Amino acid sequence: MEISKNTEYTLLEDYRYERKYRPERLNYIEVKMIVLGSDAFFRKIYKPRTVNNIYLDSPELECFYANSMGHSERNKFRIRWYGNTIGKISGAVFEIKQKEAYRGTKQSYFLPEFELDKDFNAKFCLNLIKSVSIPENVLEQISGFEPVMLNSYNREYFRDITGNYRLTIDSRIRYYKINAGFNHYKEFIEDPGIVVELKYSDKYNDYATHIANTLPFRLTRNSKYVDGMLMLYDLNL
Repeated sequence: MEISKNTEYTLLEDYRYERKYRPERLNYIEVKMIVLGSDAFFRKIYKPRTVNNIYLDSPELECFYANSMGHSERNKFRIRWYGNTIGKISGAVFEIKQKEAYRGTKQSYFLPEFELDKDFNAKFCLNLIKSVSIPENVLEQISGFEPVMLNSYNREYFRDITGNYRLTIDSRIRYYKINAGFNHYKEFIEDPGIVVELKYSDKYNDYATHIANTLPFRLTRNSKYVDGMLMLYDLNL
């Protein structure tokens, strides 16, 4: 299987902060105009694209509960790619997102091309991950894990005038159930909300409050993984 590295993918070498917002009672255009009109002078840096993720978790949903309860140290395991959600997938990356409060980093491993179709199941998913050089301790962590959710959303990218703070706007967020066995991906739940994320390196944290204050949005501990699981499954918190 051929591995094609996605040159548009952002690799992280250290920790960065991620401040998340869910603007209430505002549509996408209104949110975008507020961002472009802020005193931080945010401007578009990439073309919009569709982001897709398959999340893996244990049968006991350890990652889900750690993230939903806001544990100070928590992980997410997912396969991420850009472009079409279903069909032939290239440029996908297996990510381990490690969070400490609002700071986070990630380990990333580029995956071979694969088909996301009705034959995609837990065995195929884990074999796909094992087909590349994954450290043994990571493989031990995900032993017994299964794919539990697929999501997709449109993302638009911005950067402030200093170049040190990146902002994204996510819309058309869709959640699909994905099972260990047969999948058809025809049914999904769409989240009508908008998610804004402000991201910056650890070393720029001192000025971050000033940048954040140019945005009239309320800070939240939003997680698309947690939101999607609560929408798709009958889970108790």
